[in-house]
Amino acid sequence: MGFQQQFRQLLRILLIVFLAALMLMSISRGWFLLLAADLARLPALSQDVWRAFYVGLRFDAKVIALAFAPLLLSGLVMAASHRLFCWWRKLLPSYVGLIFFLLTAFSIGNYYYYVTYGNYIDVFAFGLFDDDTHAVLANAWQDYPILRSFFISVALAWLAYQGAAWLAARAKQWCGPARHWSVTTLSVFATILVYVIVARGSLGTLPLKRYHANVSEYKVLNIITPNAFMALDWAKSDYKKQSKFEPISVEELQAQMLKVLGQPTPEYRTPENRYLAENPPHVVMALMEGMGNNVLIEDDAQNNDLLGALREGFEQDFVFKRFMAGTSATIDSIVMMLLHSDVPTISHSSAQKVALPSSAVLPYKRAGYRVVFIYGGNSMWRNLSNYLPVQGFDQVYDENSIKNVFPEAGQYADTWGVPDEFTFKFARKLLDEATQPTLIYIMTVTNHSPFRAPDYYQPKPVHVSERLAALLGPMADQGEKLLQAYQYANDSLGQFVQGIKASSLADKTIIAASGDHRVRYLSIEREDEFGLTFGVPFYLYAPQSILTQVDFHYDASRMGSHRDIFPTLYSLSLSGQSYISLGGENLLSSQEVSNIGFNASRVITSQGAYSTGQPDVLYPWADGLLSQTETRVNPDPEWAQEYRKLMNAYLRYQVTQP
Repeated sequence: MGFQQQFRQLLRILLIVFLAALMLMSISRGWFLLLAADLARLPALSQDVWRAFYVGLRFDAKVIALAFAPLLLSGLVMAASHRLFCWWRKLLPSYVGLIFFLLTAFSIGNYYYYVTYGNYIDVFAFGLFDDDTHAVLANAWQDYPILRSFFISVALAWLAYQGAAWLAARAKQWCGPARHWSVTTLSVFATILVYVIVARGSLGTLPLKRYHANVSEYKVLNIITPNAFMALDWAKSDYKKQSKFEPISVEELQAQMLKVLGQPTPEYRTPENRYLAENPPHVVMALMEGMGNNVLIEDDAQNNDLLGALREGFEQDFVFKRFMAGTSATIDSIVMMLLHSDVPTISHSSAQKVALPSSAVLPYKRAGYRVVFIYGGNSMWRNLSNYLPVQGFDQVYDENSIKNVFPEAGQYADTWGVPDEFTFKFARKLLDEATQPTLIYIMTVTNHSPFRAPDYYQPKPVHVSERLAALLGPMADQGEKLLQAYQYANDSLGQFVQGIKASSLADKTIIAASGDHRVRYLSIEREDEFGLTFGVPFYLYAPQSILTQVDFHYDASRMGSHRDIFPTLYSLSLSGQSYISLGGENLLSSQEVSNIGFNASRVITSQGAYSTGQPDVLYPWADGLLSQTETRVNPDPEWAQEYRKLMNAYLRYQVTQP
């Protein structure tokens, strides 16, 4: 049998396998849509749905073409020899089975990534390598149906293997009339040309790109459009870009600051205050894992207690609920709050040894404070134990430090570290033994998936509502444990606050707390919750001894975000100290504030909330934290983009200065 007949077999086999793979990907996209979308909205978006599947099909064809390219190229070479082509047919089923396994497994993984992060696979996926890898894998094993997904992938791979084996055997019977060699030559070139076009994804000047996935104002349709492999490729590209810091001129930076801040520098100064100068208070800032408003709104003291001992503080002290976390990931929020960095990998990047003038703790260092970081997990996470001292921290404590002082903490340590109460007990010990004013920055770990309060903890009543179950979707069976872990974390903070208030530290300690990000696993698609989904509370205790000595005004309806926390703390604790802030404000100012809460995904203003991905569409406020579902045109759609440009420009300027 000659090249011509074997080339025909090759072409038919690959065409059938290619179409089968396309069908698999389209079915997986349809299933994703059924699970993720509000189906009642789809009839009015029929054109967008069609566009999502059409563009998605092009993305799929691109990936599948690349996946089967080795089969095509090797087949073209081996078709010249009957013996070699027999080997090709033997290898065909195994290769096809492998590709179908990967297509299925990654499609399932992409869906569960959406369940967790509210997006297709993005740069956060590289947390598997940057985070505690063992903990991440343990998390995945606990949270996701990995075995079931694996067996589904194996089953479909086996079907593909059997189908390809049948095709390989059947192909021997496919014969056709002989053609002139020139026709065969043209057919080969035409096949390669068509294949390249499909793999490129476009006939135009530009190949298929990320922006093509933006097919609708309805975010779910944009998320289902690219497949997991395209999303992973984009994420890899984004991740690589994070490690590059391009120089920027002073003039360009100042122009951006004038545009966003209204002044050419990010420098501010607290008022002179004799009392604070003579009586500098301790300051504690607790960044609480997963303390999101998307769960907190269900708090009910009698039936669904989500605050525990913190309820007293929420009733007596300052609380801002129209407040946004800087990002949707822990390390991202930490470096954005402490360093004004939009690059989450900075702590283990090429800039890890560069001291940044914008560090939020430097004003305290200049005022004579001891500055410490306490992490309930391992401080080598994201290289924090080495990086934070470069940025002004005197000491970094972690779970090992806590276990040394409280050995019982080790008995109850979980995937991510020690229970939160021991972290707060350790902070209390530092305050009791402090010989100078101290700033403590705490990062807790318990309210993290897999959600588990310590075994010894006796939870107060919690209730998984219909709303919560619906938002959790496939994770609904974890609802009760999620609420118990949420309650435990807040109760631990509350016990710490109550202990401080009942001690001699009460008049000389300020305590602030906020969530690092929303509670994950809950859907982010409810339009009536558009302004709260990415929100976190900002809790603040300041003793009367200080409040009587400073000018302040409390308005619980004020809006803000993580960038406002340290400016607020500076105003209550530092006298005549300069500090750097990219637009952060004192939320207790007696003057008006801008009422802007920035999150990398969503922004809230006095008029409503909008997505940074679709800044033209504004969801006006309804009652409390809820939003109206009827949208309006955003009067200031450029702000979020310009603010992100400012963050990036300022970081690049600091990192690249000699």
